[in-house]
Amino acid sequence: MKTLLISLALVVSVHDGDTLKLSDGRTIRLQGIDAPEISQPYGIESRNLLTKLTRKKKVRIALHGKDRYGRTVGEIFVGKRSINHSMVSRGAAWWFRAFAPADKELRRLEEDARKHKLGLWRSHNVVSPWDWRKATDRRARIAGELYPWESNRQ
Repeated sequence: MKTLLISLALVVSVHDGDTLKLSDGRTIRLQGIDAPEISQPYGIESRNLLTKLTRKKKVRIALHGKDRYGRTVGEIFVGKRSINHSMVSRGAAWWFRAFAPADKELRRLEEDARKHKLGLWRSHNVVSPWDWRKATDRRARIAGELYPWESNRQ
């Protein structure tokens, strides 16, 4: 649920296409979107776009609360532009239906990006980040079961 609390800060680093760090130390997870993991196709391009749109810029954050990892969740604005919307409209992130099911604007932006084959939608083998994480976690779990000595290495 969106709160009315608005915060201002400077972006100091970008972790991936949907997570960044602010000058006040907070880590922000962009509300309603899910970008490719760095290790998956288009992950680096997605991070690079978020960096281009936000790094060393003053941003306004409409806060939505915290996620299960303790990160602040919010919609990021540079001027009047929603960076969350920009990431989806340019094909650098998915509308994250599980966490923003009623967001009709994100839905429309993703449909347009798909239709026009923008960004990650140029590929024929697009895998959503949530499916990528499931597959990666499953492979890691299987590897740990097959080679338990590997999981003990530091």
